[in-house]
Amino acid sequence: MNRIDWRGMRGTARRRPVLASFSGLIAIFAYAGAAGLITGSIDFGDVINGRLPFGSPVFGGVALAVIVGVPMTAVTYFGSKRDTRTSPAAVVAGTLLVGWIVVEIGFVRSYSWLQPVCAFAGLAVALEGLRDLRVRAS
Repeated sequence: MNRIDWRGMRGTARRRPVLASFSGLIAIFAYAGAAGLITGSIDFGDVINGRLPFGSPVFGGVALAVIVGVPMTAVTYFGSKRDTRTSPAAVVAGTLLVGWIVVEIGFVRSYSWLQPVCAFAGLAVALEGLRDLRVRAS
């Protein structure tokens, strides 16, 4: 198995404006959803709110911001610069978003059309990061 020498790759890093824009959009949606949960402007009703961890939309909002928003923001930042951390961050952020959706379905036990859309978005971010890592490793 090939090991990647990240220090030697600094000169090969490139800007990733499409990935940065896409992950930035996901981050904005995550922060907006988190703000809606925290402020109560998004209300799922007593039944679904009771299924949230600790029965708390505030906890859910903070978790959404930390687990989805922050990693996608990192991808946006790294992708807008010539940074070798862009691809690994994309893999992590995309995987976290897909994991978020899986856990959300498990807790909420309710379906929304946004769930598969977000899962595919996370998968796209992760696969883009993996694709670039494979190109660099070869």
